[in-house]
Amino acid sequence: MGDPPGASDPDAHLLKDPLFRAYLAGRLLSQLVTRMQAVVVGWHIYEISADPVALGYVGLAMFVPMVLFGLLIGDWADRVSRSLLMTLSSVILALATGGFLLMALSGVDQVAPYIALTAVFGTGAAVQRVALPALLPQILGPTRLAGGVAWASSAGQFAIIAGPAIAGLLLILGLEASYGATTLLALASGLLWWRLQIPPATESGVAAGDSMVERVVEGIRFVWRRPLILGAISLDLFAVLLGGVVALLPVYAKDILASGPLGLGLLRAAPAVGAVLMAMTLARFPLKRRAGPLFLGAVALHGIATLVFGLSTSLSLSCLALALAGSADMVSVVVRTTIVQLATPAPMQGRVNAVNQVVVSASNELGDFRAGVMGGLIGVVPAVVTGCVAILGVTLLGAWLWPPLRRLDRIQDAVAESENSVNERPGAAKT
Repeated sequence: MGDPPGASDPDAHLLKDPLFRAYLAGRLLSQLVTRMQAVVVGWHIYEISADPVALGYVGLAMFVPMVLFGLLIGDWADRVSRSLLMTLSSVILALATGGFLLMALSGVDQVAPYIALTAVFGTGAAVQRVALPALLPQILGPTRLAGGVAWASSAGQFAIIAGPAIAGLLLILGLEASYGATTLLALASGLLWWRLQIPPATESGVAAGDSMVERVVEGIRFVWRRPLILGAISLDLFAVLLGGVVALLPVYAKDILASGPLGLGLLRAAPAVGAVLMAMTLARFPLKRRAGPLFLGAVALHGIATLVFGLSTSLSLSCLALALAGSADMVSVVVRTTIVQLATPAPMQGRVNAVNQVVVSASNELGDFRAGVMGGLIGVVPAVVTGCVAILGVTLLGAWLWPPLRRLDRIQDAVAESENSVNERPGAAKT
């Protein structure tokens, strides 16, 4: 799809585009559902089990569907309407949250049924994670994409702020009110995506005779052969995998900070507060130079800020540290997402974003699983501290392994840098 009218000024009038505004609204509703549900389920499971390992299994249940179906969804996203896939995602999320509501009303107090239903919820979330970013370049075109990514990230982060805060308040009213609210929001988001009616992306880059396996492998090969894309995705994987603390927030809120469900909502919202402020700043003042070094620095800062959180016994300091970690993470997210979308041809957006989202899901959900298991084995605070120290080492290793990432200057150079660096060996200097 070409750039819409007015695209000659890449950063102007994005919010005047009705299609883009509808996309932002849909993103807000869809991510409200997933973020509210994460808080409610985490609190509910820990309330039932009093075991941080059980929280790790929640993360694992969210991760498995992405691994099983993510690449298949990416192939679909290159061949069918991506807004239709978002509608399907909302329907699955509504069915899952409705199931949680029925179990809560029935007084089910075993962990296993909730973990199983979390996997169903994770399937809907997997569809969302692949189709949602792949839809954005189709709406904006390449020249307005960097500004659009920042605005879209702002909407998503606003949902991450509002979702945990709303969930914390709803938990005071009861689990039934919390699950009921997420069900209604999922239905509302499905209606919005259904009305959006974005046509399928062009299939000009997909050979008619290719099998699904061949198309999926093509997407994986595309990422593997481009160190700039591979480096940005991989560094994000290991940083969040080692530094993930979301699964342990119920433990911090209840046992370390003694702040209850409202404190849990504040802790869950704090990273998003920092992230949305940074996203709005980047939307107003897009990154101009030194994008690669800023990405690496942001990953390191995220680890340092999370380390402060892990050692804190003050709710205010913990929220401040998480907000700083969120702002650093937003810099890395905007750079990584823009690199992936700029350097990927339109007919392959679904498959490449699927690879990206499988990795992101691995970092988030497996990071939660690692944190929960390590918290049970060595203690919650040591689990956080050791992971954050490891992040700093991973950042240095990533800077050496992927030279195109550390030398990337202007974000717009991602296309040329990606193509020039095909098959460049890790750690090599550019000649």
